[in-house]
Amino acid sequence: MVKVSFIIPTYNRAHVIRRSLESALDQTYQDFEILIVDDGSTDETFNALAPILQLPRVRYLSLEKNKGSQAARNTGIKNARGDYIAFLDSDDTWVPNKIELQLDALRKKGKDCVVVTGIWKIENGAQTKFFDRRYEGYVYPELLARDGPGYGCLLVPRAWFTQIGFLDESISAFADWDTCISLSKFFEFTTVSEPCVNYYQDDPSAVQKNKRELARSYQYIVEKHQKDMVRFIGRRGLALHYKTMALSFDDAGDFGRCRTYMVRAFKNDDRDPMTFFLALFTLLGERAFHLRRPIAYLKKCVMDKLARHKTRIP
Repeated sequence: MVKVSFIIPTYNRAHVIRRSLESALDQTYQDFEILIVDDGSTDETFNALAPILQLPRVRYLSLEKNKGSQAARNTGIKNARGDYIAFLDSDDTWVPNKIELQLDALRKKGKDCVVVTGIWKIENGAQTKFFDRRYEGYVYPELLARDGPGYGCLLVPRAWFTQIGFLDESISAFADWDTCISLSKFFEFTTVSEPCVNYYQDDPSAVQKNKRELARSYQYIVEKHQKDMVRFIGRRGLALHYKTMALSFDDAGDFGRCRTYMVRAFKNDDRDPMTFFLALFTLLGERAFHLRRPIAYLKKCVMDKLARHKTRIP
């Protein structure tokens, strides 16, 4: 049997980490080790974990200061002894047969792959599908085109992290997308069809990236992979990223960068009328550009009203 290393980075999650750990311990596939990487917590995380740390398959690695989740994951990878790596955020959980299903998928493929599962979103007690895309074979162009799976739904051969130079610790948001891009450049993917991760959004301590951080991380990833984006998804694909960056910077209150990237979007795709008008309105100024918001809202109201009217027609 192969051994799987579960890596759980945590920072000040004393009140929820036991829930995550119990879902890892309750896996139907039992040949595993758990590495909890404490990223400099200042709460009662260690005390909350004390009973579980007595278990022989659980190891606790503590960083002297907070270095970020990517550094914590890298610490876990470098100390892991398993054949495969599975990540679990300390406020999420797995369904009991998550690892078993992923290893079954590998056996069916007959070779190593990155194995992805779907994700459930849990909010106010309601469960809805959050992520259920399928990835099969060489998916590098697909992952260059748009963001991909979260860390919690990945199973990856441990040796592959050495081959990609480990995780990029410069990124604070969209880090899972960057990692999937790097893995997909060299290795194939496959998918378990059902969601196996519970992603909780009702925890008040959940990490919420600020808008500027999100925009800058997206910018970093696009600039990092820009050459291959042009090669594999073309300038129109790159233009979509620039448009997303522009709107993200606008939401973050940085209209200067919004204008810069919207103009770049138009330069890379001058055939799209919407990109043309958005770029034009950025040149007319911030107030003119923001007219799109009430216009979009009015359009949505009209379309919703028409849709309701249509449903009442006998």
